[in-house]
Amino acid sequence: MISPRFGNPRQLLVIACAVAALTIAILSWYAVQNVRPNCVVGISKVTDVHGNTLLSQDGRVLSDKELLDLAYEQAVDSGHCDPPRVRWKQWLS
Repeated sequence: MISPRFGNPRQLLVIACAVAALTIAILSWYAVQNVRPNCVVGISKVTDVHGNTLLSQDGRVLSDKELLDLAYEQAVDSGHCDPPRVRWKQWLS
């Protein structure tokens, strides 16, 4: 028998179910996130004489992350890299 100081067995069951449901929800969210397979891409920045990065075609300066994303998209489009996929599919391979 469960000691009374630990509470009602029904309360413990509800708490255990809530913890299990929360764990399943978090793992499910994590499993469906898109991930990129390993792929090597190169980027370069063009600067002026003073070292200032030149503007892109749309008139703004792209960050390193934006340049990497653009290079990755171009590599996927040209067939050099695999497209991103959901994390759980990576677990199966």
